[in-house]
Amino acid sequence: MGRLVSAEFRKILTTKMWWALLIPTVALAALWSIAGNALIGAVLDQVNSNVIVTQLRLDFNRLPWSTLIFARTVNISAIFPIVFGALALSSEINRRTITTSYLTAPNRGSLLSAKLITYAVWGLGFGVVISGVASIGMAIASRPEQLPDAVSWLEIAASGIVSCMLWTLLGMGVGALFGSPIASIISLLLYTLLVENLIGSLLPYNWPGILINGSADGLTGSVASQLVVAQVPNIGGLMTGEAQELFSDLIRAAAGARGAFDWWISGLIFAAWTAVFAVGGWLMSKTRDIT
Repeated sequence: MGRLVSAEFRKILTTKMWWALLIPTVALAALWSIAGNALIGAVLDQVNSNVIVTQLRLDFNRLPWSTLIFARTVNISAIFPIVFGALALSSEINRRTITTSYLTAPNRGSLLSAKLITYAVWGLGFGVVISGVASIGMAIASRPEQLPDAVSWLEIAASGIVSCMLWTLLGMGVGALFGSPIASIISLLLYTLLVENLIGSLLPYNWPGILINGSADGLTGSVASQLVVAQVPNIGGLMTGEAQELFSDLIRAAAGARGAFDWWISGLIFAAWTAVFAVGGWLMSKTRDIT
């Protein structure tokens, strides 16, 4: 197994695909993080100058708003790990190079397992890069009082890294099912960026959190929103229980996790979706004709 995993790493590193996707990943994550944190600072200035907010003696600057932008940055930048995973098997199937891989491996199962391990590691790598760039952008453009503490930063960064890994494996499963790079990528991007958003807008409040993109966004978005809501007592003034509940819903929506469950439930749902597609692709690849 170790040799198969090493061979898969060599396949990736000897092509341009990994760095061709990594460059726009860094650019997009930096843009979202810096622009988002700068924008939220400007919005808060307007909110804090509001007469009602002033009378209630509320100071919304004292909340870790940067975590919401962090979650948004991870969720939008995940399109590149998705594409990377989608090409894992579909490109080999399309070019018929998978035939050589199958013939030189002890069996198909061991080769496919090696690919799952390899792309899980690469997915984690993409997650580390995206989280790192988002953190740098957060430090550059966010105000000090809007930054999370070290423990909170670790929580949101960990959720982002796990999300990217799961997206990579889900993309790999879809690519294996379709067997076509173009069909896999178009289907994944259309669904995640358009179709599910339309479906989610028609569903009751918690139902979007059960869907693929909804659970993925919930993994990061719920962590971010909980970090903000937990600091509500620090903004001063008084907020009733109903006001705090409404505030929590608004923050969850701002984090891109409208209707999502707690982070660990969202994580389990997203992991289940990933397992369905990864196992389905694995089984399809084991039986696909390679002639």
